[in-house]
Amino acid sequence: MDRELTRGELDELLPLYALDALDGEELAQAARFVDRDDAARAEVESLREAVSFLPPPDIRAPASVWQGIEGALDAPGPLDAPPLRLLTGDASAEQPPRRGGRVVAVLAAAAVVLAAVLGLQVVRQQDRIDDLASEMHRDPMEQQAMVARGSDDAHVIALDAMAGAGGAEVVMLPDGTGYLMGHALPALAGDGSYQLWAKVGDGDAARMVSLGVLGREPGISPFRLAATPTMFEVTAEPPTGSAEPGPRVVLRGEVA
Repeated sequence: MDRELTRGELDELLPLYALDALDGEELAQAARFVDRDDAARAEVESLREAVSFLPPPDIRAPASVWQGIEGALDAPGPLDAPPLRLLTGDASAEQPPRRGGRVVAVLAAAAVVLAAVLGLQVVRQQDRIDDLASEMHRDPMEQQAMVARGSDDAHVIALDAMAGAGGAEVVMLPDGTGYLMGHALPALAGDGSYQLWAKVGDGDAARMVSLGVLGREPGISPFRLAATPTMFEVTAEPPTGSAEPGPRVVLRGEVA
């Protein structure tokens, strides 16, 4: 470049200067312009402050965003337009190409990347918030059962459906605390109720003990059992339960 740029041309270079996208004589003239002009210096500082809000470099925009930017920059536009010619009488003077298109393209690309990356961050942050809210609103009994199941000393007994598909789990802790969980029992017709049983004792001393009347649509059901069980059953009973298991066994599982 063998001429001094005009004030308008230097103004158009400021965004590129703020992004460190200049070199050679353009960089030198833009630097001198910023040094001597308070308004130009303020604009560069403002642009660099905006750039500082970009996410860390380890966060990447999707490949589709970059492909779209490359397509926009490669597309015919102000950058490919021929220089304007101003005619004065019989003479013509070729004016240097305007840099407005170049500036707009770079800023548009930066804006698209910023929007895409920040959008990803917002989505990820919202996912974390949703997970936290879900955890906070989880039923306390479910939380207790999940903690018990994850314990190293928990004993998990699988209960199989006696008819059709499905099943459940009984989680037992050494202190006798237990939970019936992981089932999808259908609601009983009428006013019937499910009831949970455990078989304890051996031989002639074996007996079935009730661990609770669960209702028509049981959820996770806690219980306490001091004796050592050998089997669990879930039966369908009258609404207030029964003293002994009825014939309608819904789930059963042997304790290994």
